[in-house]
Amino acid sequence: MNSSPSVLIVRLDAIGDALALVPLLAALRERGAQIDVVLSPKNADAFSKNAVDRVFVERPGLGDRLAQNGYDYALVATEDASGYRLARASGAPGRVGFQNGWGKPLKSLWARSLLTRTVYRTAGLDPRAPHESQVLFQLGSGIVRTSQIPRDPRILRGFVVDAEPQPDERVIMQVTDKWQRLGAAPKAVADLARALQQRHAMRFVAAESERGYAQERAASAGITVEYFRELGPWKEAIAAAKAVIAPDSGAIHVAGMTGTPTVAVFAQKGFALQTGRWSPWAAPYKLVEMNGDWPNAAGTALDELTQDRAL
Repeated sequence: MNSSPSVLIVRLDAIGDALALVPLLAALRERGAQIDVVLSPKNADAFSKNAVDRVFVERPGLGDRLAQNGYDYALVATEDASGYRLARASGAPGRVGFQNGWGKPLKSLWARSLLTRTVYRTAGLDPRAPHESQVLFQLGSGIVRTSQIPRDPRILRGFVVDAEPQPDERVIMQVTDKWQRLGAAPKAVADLARALQQRHAMRFVAAESERGYAQERAASAGITVEYFRELGPWKEAIAAAKAVIAPDSGAIHVAGMTGTPTVAVFAQKGFALQTGRWSPWAAPYKLVEMNGDWPNAAGTALDELTQDRAL
């Protein structure tokens, strides 16, 4: 085996999906691997500058560029068909990706034709509920030196933030339209924000792209929201926070990989399987199901989590 293998990883999904790769990246670095990644425009800044050697953003003609780099392995960490094509175009002699067996038989046959090794994953939610980081780690089997998936946030946080941020004793609540997409009523989100502000030193944050939604919640709850245009400062704010409360979104995965205690609120539908797959990986956390009086349950969970940390 090459003592310093050259590895290309393709992950064409959202920021939370990309961050699920962090344990694999840590193990590959421990192995001495050179790592390049292909990401989408929306997750291109998911990792720290030292986490990988080069980031390529998916674009037409990228396969020809990748073919010049002489990779030993190409790992397809996405279900997107273009990811499989990029792996094949890279010319890497070892190409590893997912196939879904009888769940998607035609796609599985097609994937096998482009790859040298496949990893089975279910076409829908896996009833065994493995964490996404565990599933992705299987792609590196035979490359990394260990079967133990890294779970120490003191190691993993360096793959997410460029420098150690100054600790901030405020709690962050993410104000995002993901609340609404998961089924939370606007009043429930505003009630949660208002209640939290009465009990904790709070920092309400939102992406600039979600300013419209955040302004409405801010006006309703009587809170002030900070807006972030770039992922870097937003990730640093989460890594520095006393705790984070957010829906199932990128924020809980930044917190999960950097060790920030997290209250993660998930939709009622598929709660057990979704939390098994997407719970914060390496941080203390509490999970809240979005049903009934969930804002009160989330506030109580945050109280308990911050009290536990203070002990």
